[in-house]
Amino acid sequence: MFYGPLLFIIKWIIYITLERHDRVPAMAARVGMLELLAPAGSMDAVMAAVQSGADTIYIGEGLTAPGKGERDMDRDALSECLRYCRIRGCRAAVSLCALYTDESLPKALELAVFAAREGANALVVRDVGFIDLLRRVLPDMPLWGDVRLGVDSLAGAAAAAAMGLSRVLLSPELSLEQIAAIAKGSPIQTGVVVHGPVCVAHSGQCYMGALAHEHKSDNAMLCTRPCRGRFSLGGRMDETPLAMADQCLVDHMEALETIGLACAVIEGRGRSPEYVAYATRIYARAIREKLTPSEDERGYLQNAFGATGLSDGYLNGEPGQEMFAQPAPADRISGRFYSEIRKSYRGSELRRVPVKLYAVMRAGQPALFAAEDEQGHRAVYKGFEPLKLDRLGVSDARVREILYRTGGTPFSCTEVNCAVEPGLDYPDEAVEDARKALLKQIGAQRRERAEVTVGEMPPRPEGLDTAGAPKLILQVTRPEQLTAELAATGPDLVYVPAELLAAGSADISPFLERGAEIAAALPWVVSEAEQPVLLELLEALKGRGVTQALIGNLGLLPAVRQAGLTMRGDLGLNAANSWTLKFLGRGGFASVAASGELTARQVGELAKSVPTEMVVYGRLPVMITHHCIIRNSAGRCSCVTPTSMGDAFGSVYPVVKEFGCRNLVFDARKTFLADHPEVYSGAGLWGLRLLFTTESPRECVNVTERYKAKNNYLPTNASRGAYQKGALWS
Repeated sequence: MFYGPLLFIIKWIIYITLERHDRVPAMAARVGMLELLAPAGSMDAVMAAVQSGADTIYIGEGLTAPGKGERDMDRDALSECLRYCRIRGCRAAVSLCALYTDESLPKALELAVFAAREGANALVVRDVGFIDLLRRVLPDMPLWGDVRLGVDSLAGAAAAAAMGLSRVLLSPELSLEQIAAIAKGSPIQTGVVVHGPVCVAHSGQCYMGALAHEHKSDNAMLCTRPCRGRFSLGGRMDETPLAMADQCLVDHMEALETIGLACAVIEGRGRSPEYVAYATRIYARAIREKLTPSEDERGYLQNAFGATGLSDGYLNGEPGQEMFAQPAPADRISGRFYSEIRKSYRGSELRRVPVKLYAVMRAGQPALFAAEDEQGHRAVYKGFEPLKLDRLGVSDARVREILYRTGGTPFSCTEVNCAVEPGLDYPDEAVEDARKALLKQIGAQRRERAEVTVGEMPPRPEGLDTAGAPKLILQVTRPEQLTAELAATGPDLVYVPAELLAAGSADISPFLERGAEIAAALPWVVSEAEQPVLLELLEALKGRGVTQALIGNLGLLPAVRQAGLTMRGDLGLNAANSWTLKFLGRGGFASVAASGELTARQVGELAKSVPTEMVVYGRLPVMITHHCIIRNSAGRCSCVTPTSMGDAFGSVYPVVKEFGCRNLVFDARKTFLADHPEVYSGAGLWGLRLLFTTESPRECVNVTERYKAKNNYLPTNASRGAYQKGALWS
C-alpha cells in the first residue's frame, strides 16, 4: 500500500524538477461572478483592498504628476504594489485616465510601459489618442475604458471596442434596463461604478474646474469639486444644489451579475485606506455570499465615508431630488471604529493563495518536498537523509500536520500528499524548514513579471498644409440669432442646434443664399433609451437637406455614418493632442475642434493632420447635467427658457435646455481673443469658431465684425478662458 503512492509522488517530483517554470500565467478573475474592482491611492490602500476581498485593484493617483494628485505614488511604490498583488493572486490595473497634451503624452506612455513591465494586468484609459498609441506600443496589454469616456449606449460600447478596448465602464447615469441592453449586445466586457462619489455633470463632460476655478481640470485628474459649493438657482441661494449623494448599489449586485456585467467598481482612489477596506468588504460579501449590509453597516457607509448620503436612483430609472446631497450627520464616528478597520487588514494575511504540498521520505535517500499553486508555479526542496529506526518514527499524519501550517503567509495549504516510509526519524523543525523554503520559492516565482511586448513609439503625426486664411465658423444656440445681418458678415460654416433644424424653426435661408454651409449640432449625450429618438432626429435632418453634423460623442458615429452625414468633431471629443487629431481624422471626421483646456500655444503646436478649428470667442460649456437642475431647485421644469445660476463669488452661469431634459451650463465669462489675433492667426488653424449663447442678435453681429477687424467692439465680462494658462498637464 505504501509503494503505490510513493512511486506516484516521486514521479511527480521528478516531473516538476525537470519542468521549466519561468512562465508566469496571467491572472484571471473568477468565472461567472462579478469582478470587484477596488481603488488604491497608496500602499496602505492596496493592502486594505487586497485583504478585504478585491479581485482587482486600480492604482493611479499622483502617478502622472507627483505632488499634484490627491495622493502621491511614485514608481517604486507602484512596483511594490504590483508585487504585493501578484503574490496574493489579486489583479492590478494602472489608471492613466487624464487627457494628455503633446508634451505629457510621451511621459504617460513611458509610465504605461513601466507599469506593463512591472506586471500590471491592465491599463485604465480615456484619451483616444493615447489609446491609439498604446495599441501600437503595447499590443498585448488589455486596455479598459474609464467611466469618463461617457459610454451611454450599445453604439458607444461598439466604438470603444473599435478603439481596441477590451472592457469599458459605463456611465453611472444609466438604468438597470439600459445597462442590461448594453451588456447583452456589447462586443467587449462592461462594468459600472457601484459605489462612490457621483458628479452632477454627465460622465466626462465637466470643464468647470478648468474654466472657472484655478484651471484645475477633472480631465487632468485634479478636480477640486467646485460643483459642491453654494449656488443660486431661480433667484435664491441654495445650499448645494449641484452636490450629489454617493452612488450605492450594494442591494443590486445579484441583478447586475445576472444581466452579464463583467465588473463592479468602487470609486475613490483619493479616499482613505479605511474607506477602501470597509466598502470593499461589504461589496465582496454582497457578491460572493449574496448578503446585503445591516442597517448599522449602511449607517457607517453613509456617515463615516459618505457625508452627502447614499442613492441608487440612476439604476432604478427614477432620478430625482433624493439623489442630491443630504445634510451631514450630527453624530461623530469614534476613532475606535477606524482603528478596528485598520486592524482588520494590517499585519494579517486574509487574502491567501491555495497551494498543494508533497513529501516523500525513504530510507537511504534525501527527503523530497514539493509545492504547486493554482497558477502552475512549482517548487522542490531536497532535505537531508532521514535516519532508520528500530522503533516507530515520524508518521504521515505528523508531516501533514506540519505542512498544513501556512498561517501568517500569503498561502493556504489545501492539500498534502505524503509518502513516508515507516520507522524513519525526521525532526519537526526540518519539515518546517522545508515548508518555509517551498513557500518562499513559490512566492519568488509569483513575484516574477511576464515578458511584455513593447513596440516603438510612432513618429509624431504630420500636419496638413494650412496655407490661407482660416474659415469663419459661427455657432448659435437660439433661432433669433440667425439674422440676415449676421449672414451678411460672410461666415463659411454655421452650426445650428439639430433640434431647431429638424423642426424647421431656424431660418437658415440668408446664410445659404450667401454660400455658407450649415451643420447640425447634435447633442453630446444620448443614452441607450434615447437612440430611437436620435435616429428620428437624423432622418428629419436628412429630410430638410442637412448634410453635415457636429458631434461631441463617439457613440453617435454609427448612426451619423448610417445617415450619410459629413462628421465634424466638437469640443466634447477632448482633442488635446496630435495623436487624437490623427485618430479622429482616420475615423472619418472632416474637421475637429481643439480642446478648450489647452493653452493657445499648445493649440498652435498641434500637428493638424485633420482640419482643426479653435473656439476663439464665446462662453465655453462647463458641464452637461443629467438632471434638470432648474426643476430640482424650483420644483418645476422651466428650462425651455434660458436661465442662470450664480455662485457665492458673484459669477453667473447661463443654463440652457439640452437634449433629453438635461442642462448645458456655460462659463460665466466669455472667452475673447480678438484683441490679440496673433494668438491664433499663425496657429495653422482651418477654422475659427465664434460660439454664441446669451448674446443678442446685435451682439452676435458686433462680435463677428470685430473678428473680421471691422470694429473695436469689446464684450463685457471677457477673459482668455483656459488659453492663457491651460488646464492639462504639460
